[in-house]
Amino acid sequence: MRNAPSTEQHFVGAIESFDMDEYLDVLSKVELFASIDSKELEAMLKCLNAEIKDISKDNIILLAGDKPRYVGVVLAGRLHIVREDYDGNRVLVEAITPAEIFLEAMCCAGVSESPVSVIADTDSTIMTLSFQCILHTCSNACSYHARLIDNMVGLIAKKNILLQRRIEIASMKSVRSKVLRYLESFVPKQGYDITIPFNREELADFLSVDRSALSHELARMKKDGLIEYRKNRFILKKGEPSIC
Repeated sequence: MRNAPSTEQHFVGAIESFDMDEYLDVLSKVELFASIDSKELEAMLKCLNAEIKDISKDNIILLAGDKPRYVGVVLAGRLHIVREDYDGNRVLVEAITPAEIFLEAMCCAGVSESPVSVIADTDSTIMTLSFQCILHTCSNACSYHARLIDNMVGLIAKKNILLQRRIEIASMKSVRSKVLRYLESFVPKQGYDITIPFNREELADFLSVDRSALSHELARMKKDGLIEYRKNRFILKKGEPSIC
C-alpha cells in the first residue's frame, strides 16, 4: 500500500488563461463534447466555469467521505479511483486516462459523501466543470447546451453498463473467465489488439485475484492459444470460446 497521499494541488486558473490549442486534440475525443465544434467549445467551457488543475503524482483529487462538487476531465496523466476496506486495504476500482471524465455519476446522483477516493497515479492535468452549469441552461441560451445534456445522459448510461460489467466480472469464479470477460470489454473500441490501462499488479487488484495466480493463468492462456501479451498489451485470439 502506498504512503498516504498529499492533498496539495496547483490550480492553473479559470478558462480565460486556458490555451485551447494545447489540449485541442484531447478535448476533441471527450465524449461529453461530441458534436460541439471548437468555436462553440471555447465559449461553452467559459459558461461551465472550467478550470485547469495540475495534480502531482499521489495527490488526492477527491477524498472518500467528501462531497463531489464538479465533473472532471483528464487532459494529461492518469487517475485512479480507489476504495479502502475496513482494514485499510486499497482496492482499485477504475483508471481514468486522457479524454475520459469522472465524478459525473456521483454529481448527478447528488451523493453527499463519496464512497471512493480519486488519486493521481501520475503527474496529471485535469479540467473541472460545474455540474450545475452542465445540468441547467445558462442565461445566454447557448445553442450547444441541449447537445451537452444529451451527451451527459449518454455517458451516465454507459457508466451504468460498465458497472454492471464489473459486477459480472467480479461474480465469475475462475481467473480465466475474469480475464477474458475484461479483455472482451475493449473489443468494441480497440478490436482484438488491446492495450489496457493497468500493469499486472493493478489488473490483479481490479479483478480481485492474487497476482501470482493471475500471472500463472495468463501463461496458461497463452499456451492454450487464447491470448498473446506483452506488458499491458494483449492480443485476443479470434474464434475462441469467450468464457472457459
